[in-house]
Amino acid sequence: MNTARLSRWPAATARTPLLGAALLASLNLPVVAAEEPSDKQQSSRLDTVIVTGNRGSEKRTVTTSPAPIDVISAKQLQATGKPGLMEALSATVASFTLPEKTGWDASGMARAPSLRGLNAAQVLVLVNGKRRHTSATLNISGIHAGAAPADLDLIPISAIDHVEVLRDGAAAQYGSDAIAGVINVILKADTSGTAVTNVGQGYDGKKQTVQQSLNKGFEIGNDGVLQLALDARSQNDDNKANANGYSQAEAHKKAGKATYGGYGTPKINLLTLGYNAELPVNDDLSLYSFSTWSYRKAEQGQNFRLPTIVNTITTGPNGRPSGYTPTWYIEEQDFQAAFGAKGLAAEWDWDLSSTYGRNDAEQGTWNNQNPSLGEATPNHFKSGTWISTQLTSNLDLHRGFEVGLSKPLDLSWGLEQRRDGYEVEKGDWASWANGGYCRAPGQCASSGAQVTNGISPEQTAKTHRNSVASYVDVGFNPLPQWYVGTALRYEHYDQGIGATRSGKLSTRYEFTPQLALRATVSNGFRAPSLANSLFSARSTTFGVVNGVYQSINYGVLPVDSAAAKALGAEPLKPEKSSNYSLGLTFQPSDRLSFTADAYVINVRDRITLTGTLLGPEVLQTLIANGINSTSGGQYFTNGANTRTKGVDLVGNYDQDLGGFGSVKWTAAWNWNDTEILDYKEGVSILGKQYDLMNRQARNFITGVQPKTKLILGGNWRLDRYNVNLGLTRYGSYLEVNDASDRSLDRVYKARWITDLDVGYQLTKDLNLAVGAKNLFDIYPERQNPPNKTMTKGYGAYSPYGFTGGYYFTRLTYEF
Repeated sequence: MNTARLSRWPAATARTPLLGAALLASLNLPVVAAEEPSDKQQSSRLDTVIVTGNRGSEKRTVTTSPAPIDVISAKQLQATGKPGLMEALSATVASFTLPEKTGWDASGMARAPSLRGLNAAQVLVLVNGKRRHTSATLNISGIHAGAAPADLDLIPISAIDHVEVLRDGAAAQYGSDAIAGVINVILKADTSGTAVTNVGQGYDGKKQTVQQSLNKGFEIGNDGVLQLALDARSQNDDNKANANGYSQAEAHKKAGKATYGGYGTPKINLLTLGYNAELPVNDDLSLYSFSTWSYRKAEQGQNFRLPTIVNTITTGPNGRPSGYTPTWYIEEQDFQAAFGAKGLAAEWDWDLSSTYGRNDAEQGTWNNQNPSLGEATPNHFKSGTWISTQLTSNLDLHRGFEVGLSKPLDLSWGLEQRRDGYEVEKGDWASWANGGYCRAPGQCASSGAQVTNGISPEQTAKTHRNSVASYVDVGFNPLPQWYVGTALRYEHYDQGIGATRSGKLSTRYEFTPQLALRATVSNGFRAPSLANSLFSARSTTFGVVNGVYQSINYGVLPVDSAAAKALGAEPLKPEKSSNYSLGLTFQPSDRLSFTADAYVINVRDRITLTGTLLGPEVLQTLIANGINSTSGGQYFTNGANTRTKGVDLVGNYDQDLGGFGSVKWTAAWNWNDTEILDYKEGVSILGKQYDLMNRQARNFITGVQPKTKLILGGNWRLDRYNVNLGLTRYGSYLEVNDASDRSLDRVYKARWITDLDVGYQLTKDLNLAVGAKNLFDIYPERQNPPNKTMTKGYGAYSPYGFTGGYYFTRLTYEF
């Protein structure tokens, strides 16, 4: 039976690499020995057929695509030595960046990446071409404020065949969120099996990490396949804060720990499972399904609480006479499942599917206090649970028509229905309660748990939103060497967003079979997430007020709440974008390719988080609207119009060294610059003007990410040896540590980071590798004078982290 036409997922081009192999072998399923990859299969990535952004019947590659795209194989992901998919992509794609911390508190533990310098929420994630649900954890501080993107690290890396990164606006093809581009994770769909054990730690003995990955494919039915995958990771934290950051207190020395516990990587325990299956029924019908399930618990220390302040309880069974460092935790369960059928009917290729995803994130703290309860305070608090759901159904059809042109005209059209849900569940009573404790008259403690107040019954929320969409996609060749594609999409949302229309025009002209010019023009949108409107939080930060270093309680207010409206909040509108791209592709041989693409991305009504509004007028307004325990407030707003300009250069060369083996050379460079064209400058509160987008909020958009990134790589193979060397240069960047104090601004210099991986093939199926990330133990400069939390730490948003070198060993077994 010919199933090639039915298969939507390309077979893996290379198998990736002990523990657990016996378990799979014991399953009562027919095991098919994986074939040794041929030379052709191990050839350059240049020949990999892409599916992202291409709905036509013509097979396209990186160089024949009308839009810029990267293809990263499972072998490449593994060779980076990175524990998760996000870090691995950051090591291989120049326009993809991932700071060590993208924010604080929960925002620092649920990391978010950036593509082409835009917000993480402006990147669409697909799995096998199907929309991936978003995270329930909303970033409310740092670079990607307002983003709750799909979490790539909750997809088992052992299940991945390759990843396609479309660096172009694609809202007309895929809908909301695809402003910066699309990341499509293609799962394995063959009978290969691998087991990988990876163990490592930092040069300083911290951040010990153990990771086990396992996958195996089986034949099912008649020419069907089932791939199973499992990943498990345990990572210890790594705190880089100075132990003597607080010059005002000596008591902290008695605590026996650093004054700040969260300046570095968090402690993480992660388990991910997945499957991918396809079963042909007959020549014209095939059934398919895939799913992932993940559990993750992350925890990290927060600001040290001085024993001398009113918000520290020093007596009683849970008192802390020497002060304390609370720990924040997130406990997540994540699930996605897709079921579908595809086939051929009346000369139309069709695909009908439904995909459901859910992310549950419980947050809380331990070794903490609610000072308003006095000596009755507990030390452990559940702050609340945030839940994000998504149900998407698609019907996609495609057919080619002979219309007298050099090639058939490709026509694709489809329908989509999506239901998004978001829910905020309350925390335990002690996390938000006001016990009324006062140390002395006029010295009353703050209510609720420190770090973050829990969700009270009044703050709980639950809502959903429906959208329907239709699209049409046409591609044709007016001349044999000239391709033109166009896409139109209409989408309608309830809950006040209404209708949106997106379009895209793409073209590619071949001057010779080796040299081509390509260009795209498109407009797109991003609907405000439900979390943007519903999210509520009460947090604690530290600063100097009237010359006294003290804790400051502030809140992120729901946009439609009375308090937010009184502070100037308005209903959120969709972000609107326009994208322009012009590029050149050059492939003089099967071993060499080069692409260059310039782009401009305009975003109107960009959703941002205001700066923290602090002042007597704000406090009076909050009290008048029933909020008594918070002295400052923030909310999401359509705060800015931006323009992003950039250039991507990518080169690949496969060099045959004869008796000295072969080398795969790679080079990728990205220049990216974002400017704010216009922004909301301020709001009047009880007659006084307050800034909405302060210097720090604006810098998160324009300056905190490097404007340049260069990746150079070489993968040398000789007999049993394999050496992978990567050099990455991150450009300089600016951190604004305090909007009101320019003396704390810091410019961090450009740095080269070196990664090395050396492998030896012990047997045909067993490989041992040793390596190092950040081989030369490079750190960003320490902040001096200290930042506003007085940790004297490294630059918080360093794109290469601030935990130094890390070495590892990896054992890979293929079966």
